[in-house]
Amino acid sequence: MKNLPLAPRELFEKMLEYMPISTFDLIIEYGSQGVIVVKRKIAPYNNVWALPGLRMLKRETIDDTLVRIAKQEVGLSINPKNKKLLGQFVGKFTTENNRQDISTCYVVKIAESSPILFNKDHFSSYKITKTIPKPIGAMYKYYLELYFQK
Repeated sequence: MKNLPLAPRELFEKMLEYMPISTFDLIIEYGSQGVIVVKRKIAPYNNVWALPGLRMLKRETIDDTLVRIAKQEVGLSINPKNKKLLGQFVGKFTTENNRQDISTCYVVKIAESSPILFNKDHFSSYKITKTIPKPIGAMYKYYLELYFQK
């Protein structure tokens, strides 16, 4: 799905006052090296480690959303047919009109040879890890704890 419309910023901020936002996060296994984490530059988890993720857009399927997240956030192509549901988390924030997200996290695996091109508007850096980095947002810590326990 290309060129899906986004709500104008002032409308989106108004929506945040009244309803939770549906978001998706990805644990991307980079071959056998570990998982990709990104250092955020934007709220609500500014300057902490996170997982690639975005909100779902109207008319998207879950698979469409996951493919868009991988491509837009870290420049990777994934096969959503191989996704595994990890869990859900309700994030409540003091920023952005007390934003509340209902996040769903999936795990996907890609080949180590795939080049990572992280979104420089959203992230300051990325790394591949087999541990939970610090500092990390509560939602991402929860997901990585679930993942590493498996």
